[in-house]
Amino acid sequence: MNVHPHLIASGLCNTYIVSTGDRQEAILIDPAGVDEEIIDVIESHHFKLTTILVTHRHENHTAGLKKILKIYSPSIYAFHSEIQGEKTIMVKDDEIFTASGVQIKAIQVPGHSLDSLVFKIGNALFTGDTLHAGCIGSTKNNMEKQLLVHSLKHKIMCLSDNYLIYPGHGAISKLRIERMFNHDILESDATLLD
Repeated sequence: MNVHPHLIASGLCNTYIVSTGDRQEAILIDPAGVDEEIIDVIESHHFKLTTILVTHRHENHTAGLKKILKIYSPSIYAFHSEIQGEKTIMVKDDEIFTASGVQIKAIQVPGHSLDSLVFKIGNALFTGDTLHAGCIGSTKNNMEKQLLVHSLKHKIMCLSDNYLIYPGHGAISKLRIERMFNHDILESDATLLD
């Protein structure tokens, strides 16, 4: 498995193209936008884009969906039955499915939004807006922040150290590093001790 990260400048969102081996199939995660570079990665590697994974349906993570569907015909996997009017294959919490020839696990991590999913593929966690390098995703209030921290601690932070974190914004990280240095996670631990 190879991950090709790409920054969409219009929302400073990360989009990822994941190639899945000999079959030359590819997965696009969070189609925040479509530009020449994304198309070039797909075409120059002769990838067949067969899957789109949507971590949550906020516009800044799905703005390129309609455009990519004008070029390719992938299946779309998401928490909801439709994204931007396009039918999806709904996935539930802890559901394991196969797409583009690889096994994928959907992990619901509410807090930033109720429909937030983390997709686990091999040793990679595509976290959308739930977990970033050094912080967690934004929330509207303290209750949502507590829900997000609780979700992360019980579903993500308990996984083994070897996972790579591919967030919706910012730099790629490692789960081991986030467990040791993520300010929001550590702050919540300190609050629990008080």
